[in-house]
Amino acid sequence: MKDRLNSDFLNQIRTTTSIHCHVSEGDRVLLAVSGGLDSTVLADVFFQLQTLLRIKCRLCHVNHGLRGEEAYADERFVVSLADRYDFPLTIRRFEDDEVKQIRNGNLEENARELRYRKLVQTAEELDCNQIATAHTASDQAETVLHRLMRGAGISGLAAIQPIRVDLGIPIIRPMLFHTHKEVYQYAKETALRFRIDSMNEDLRFTRVRIRKQLIPLLRNEFNPQIENALTELANQAEEEERFWKNHIHSQIQKIGNATPPSPTNRLAFLALSLAEQRRILRVYFHEVGITTYRIHIHDCLSLLTGNNPQAEIHLPGGKRLIRRYDIFFITAHETKIECTREHTLHIPGTTILREFGVEMRAELQPIGVISLTGQKEYTAKFDADKIQKPIIVRSRMDGDTIQPLGMAGRKKVKKILQEKKIPRERRDRIPLICFGNEIAWIVGGCSSEKFRVTDVTHMVLHLAALPLPTATNV
Repeated sequence: MKDRLNSDFLNQIRTTTSIHCHVSEGDRVLLAVSGGLDSTVLADVFFQLQTLLRIKCRLCHVNHGLRGEEAYADERFVVSLADRYDFPLTIRRFEDDEVKQIRNGNLEENARELRYRKLVQTAEELDCNQIATAHTASDQAETVLHRLMRGAGISGLAAIQPIRVDLGIPIIRPMLFHTHKEVYQYAKETALRFRIDSMNEDLRFTRVRIRKQLIPLLRNEFNPQIENALTELANQAEEEERFWKNHIHSQIQKIGNATPPSPTNRLAFLALSLAEQRRILRVYFHEVGITTYRIHIHDCLSLLTGNNPQAEIHLPGGKRLIRRYDIFFITAHETKIECTREHTLHIPGTTILREFGVEMRAELQPIGVISLTGQKEYTAKFDADKIQKPIIVRSRMDGDTIQPLGMAGRKKVKKILQEKKIPRERRDRIPLICFGNEIAWIVGGCSSEKFRVTDVTHMVLHLAALPLPTATNV
């Protein structure tokens, strides 16, 4: 025991665990152990270090159910490992329906995501405040190469970090700065037995080909220290990411959108550098829970810099990025709001128009008497003697026109709403006041010349649109 505790390998992992993984006295660490070389060494290392670090450890084995009897042999091996180290053990198994789900798509990625969910669930149930996995520098090298070949940017090259905090419970990687070769040497010197996963030899998987073919080629023909070089690249990328994260947060504050998917000022956004624009979009996408690739970033930037003032693009996860003149925002796929029902206005009186989010107040007064008040564009007055019945409120329809106040000709309602830069999805929520078959007022827009108040007007109909307490202005 004494010789093992004095080994460079253990001392280096002890340093990594304390400094990079932030393990401290009293922590309760759940060790993810598959029974393979790396995780068996992880269990042995923490058995040696738990007293020195003054922590408590327990094991968790996840049986994926993908390799039949071989998987259950792994499970039995981990049971014997737990007995050897006197570690409490929890075994999690993939259910049949879960196995079917992970086989649908990328098997490796789906299995990894489900495994992490089960580890986090176990840690929460057992009151463990950290989860340790056996990732090594060799895993780091594989991940960097894999992402590089898929076209990852700097953030993707940051790859595996010593500690991951986005799953609720920190995931720590104490062996991340040691290669697979170093881990194997430790196992050999300490006579550790371990299991071999046949899937780790299956060249149908990209990661296996990287591990078995590409990395040996790079090591033998180009750089004997390729794994260390790629690990250093990942570390530098992570440092860059920390800088960018803080910088982008401050830039998001400046352009007036700290909580996506609230509207963002398009012109302020486009005044930033292209690198900042890309990263801000990635932050927005992450905030609304969607995974995007470079093609989505490219398409969104093209939309925001293009000539179409009202455009949108569909994104993964049922979301859309929508440009409306000088703002843009992210939302779910469009659900058309139907506001086709007609309402008869109470004159005088108040009519509640919940579909439009307003209440309409109406008064008849002699000319010169004004009692209704409100924002100018949401109030209007008409010559009561010119009004035709019925007096109704409705939403727009195809082909609607109005003779705007002060004009001799007619103009399409659609054109007026476009000129006022009313977003397309809000146009059906703009109330139209109609006297008979004639549109008298586009609320918030313009009123009709046909019903204007003149010097010979005796009675005036005053209308005011006020937002309902739970609604936004039309």
